Parts: sequence; structure tokens; C-alpha cells
Amino acid sequence: MSAHARFFAALAFAGVLVAGMGTTRADEDSDRFLWESANASMAAAQKPADFLKAARSYNRLVAAGVRNGPLFANLGTALLLASDGPNAIAALQRAERYSGSTPDIRTNLRLALALRAGQPDADLPWERVVFFWHFDQPVRTRTTLALACWSLFWLGILLRFLVQPQPEDVTSLAAHPSSRIRTLGGSCVLFGLMLTIIFGASATFSWLQERADERTWAERVFVSHEAQEAPR
Repeated sequence: MSAHARFFAALAFAGVLVAGMGTTRADEDSDRFLWESANASMAAAQKPADFLKAARSYNRLVAAGVRNGPLFANLGTALLLASDGPNAIAALQRAERYSGSTPDIRTNLRLALALRAGQPDADLPWERVVFFWHFDQPVRTRTTLALACWSLFWLGILLRFLVQPQPEDVTSLAAHPSSRIRTLGGSCVLFGLMLTIIFGASATFSWLQERADERTWAERVFVSHEAQEAPR
């Protein structure tokens, strides 16, 4: 990896270093010790093998059950600086699910994609522009939005059911308060259902991806650039 790419990746690490762990597990003190130890290893690292060591320290927290955006962002950054592109991509994608996409994550993800392709740089996939809400917001936020829109849908149903049109002249019906309320209810039904499908499908897809990573993460083997280039 070029010195320029390492500089941006290091900046991204510094951006999440102060975010803390935020874990609520019973052995919080032990986890915090591992977190600070991994951060110290990351800050002192200079060679790919050093960054790989820091990545393995972060991964011990993952194995212990810690789940948050800063942890996966730091893990992905360490793997990127160790030149392990595929695993860096996977870690950064998990970071997005917990904290949403950030400029640092997008920069490192682009560098990791370029590293995997053996190119100096790479563009992010087109779907990140079209489906921006899927990547920009954490899965918890998208789930909350889906539930809120589902409530809006049923509010619209309730308004349409409770408020009936008044038996008056057709020319004045549109101006009647009950007609306006029913129109509002129809809008709530339409937008509530549409947004429930959008955010619900997005959150469900991310949840399924995370469950798949949970099952297979222990099988991943982190390898530094030095080890990849070692003669066989």
C-alpha cells in the first residue's frame, strides 16, 4: 500500500480511537483492557505484521461478543494497513451496520477494494449512491424508521375508517374537514406502507448479512502483506 493510502487509513483510525467501546457486558473491565491494549498496538504499529497483531487484538474482542461500530472500524483499518484487503472489507461493512457509513469508513473501504483488486484506487459500488439510506444509517436506525412508518400506515387506516365522508353536495365535499382528514389518512397509508417496505427490507437484509458473518467470522484467517509475499 502506498504511503498516501496509509496516511488516510491512519487518519480514519484516529477518528474512531476516541469513540470508546460502549459495551454493556458483565466483563466490561476486561473488554476495556483488551480495547486499550489493541489501540496501543495499533498506535505503535509500523509494519504490516504489527498491524496484523493489532487486528488480532481487536478480533479477540469480537470473539468475546463485543459488537459496535468503532470496534469493527478499527479492526478494518488495522487489516487494511496489514494489506489484508478481503477481511478489511468485511470488517468495515460490519462497522457500517452498527454505526452507519462515515467518511473515514468510506475512504478505507475504497482503499480496501483497491487493495483486493491490486489497483492504486477504486470507486465504491454504484448501489451505495442509489440505496444511500441502506449504507448511511445503522441497522438499528433503519429498524426504528420501519416501525415508525408501520405505525404511520395504521394511523392512516384508522383515520380512513373512523372518518366517513359527509352526505353533502359534491361541489363542497372536497372542502369539508372530514374529506381533508380522509385525504391525510390516504397519504399516511401510501407513504407509511412504501417507507415500511423500503426501510424494513433494508434492515432485514443487513440483519441477515450480520447473522451470516456471525456464523462464519471465526473461520476467517487474517494474513499480513508480508506473509502473502513470503516465498513458498
